[in-house]
Amino acid sequence: MIDIEVSKQLEQDFEKYMLQFFAKYQRFSLEDFGTFAVSILNYNVNNHRIDKKLKEEYAYFLISLYNKGIGNRITEEHLREIAHVIAMDHQVDFNVINDLYG
Repeated sequence: MIDIEVSKQLEQDFEKYMLQFFAKYQRFSLEDFGTFAVSILNYNVNNHRIDKKLKEEYAYFLISLYNKGIGNRITEEHLREIAHVIAMDHQVDFNVINDLYG
């Protein structure tokens, strides 16, 4: 089960990053979101804030926030699939991390 405090922090990070990114580039596509989600989750796994066994649950939490922001246009099946793909990726884009915490 995901931790409420970690979820709150991820939601704050998502909102902050999305607003900064949109202000700079005038877009926040699913691909842009994916780069953010993969990076922030892996960063938190590497820093032991998130148990890697729960990474897919946190990925689902984040994609659900994104979906809510675009008017719930992504189906449940696709939400699960996107969360799985995000959880399987092990990259960290440190530009994302620097934008959030730098």
